[in-house]
Amino acid sequence: MRRIAIIAAVAGLGFTAAGASAVASPDTPPPAGERSCFFADQVNGWRAEKDEKTVYLEVGPNKVYRADLFSRCIGVDDALTIGIRTRGGGSSICDGMDVELVVSSAIGPQTCHVTRLTRLTPDEVEALKAKKK
Repeated sequence: MRRIAIIAAVAGLGFTAAGASAVASPDTPPPAGERSCFFADQVNGWRAEKDEKTVYLEVGPNKVYRADLFSRCIGVDDALTIGIRTRGGGSSICDGMDVELVVSSAIGPQTCHVTRLTRLTPDEVEALKAKKK
């Protein structure tokens, strides 16, 4: 996974290096209907699909969340870093409405809106790792 930058919730504060802190919740995804939340500074890696509409966020040592984007986020699959900006005034991320990605482009930063955030099961994480090889 690549490095990730965290963007402060208040615009204009810029990029900050992300820390790799552990997540306090259990390793298994929550039952359907329950929220699974994390903080932006817990994201310590990421990977984008070639379709530029799907980004996988690595949270802690073994949790991965699939971020489905509203539309193509041009250049996200080739970017060296991305930013995470929380929306709504809070710092926790529980669903797609809580977060947006910021990707550098030739004309400046591009904001990519997340529509859905899904925590992968351990089997899905392993399949994703196998696909990467």
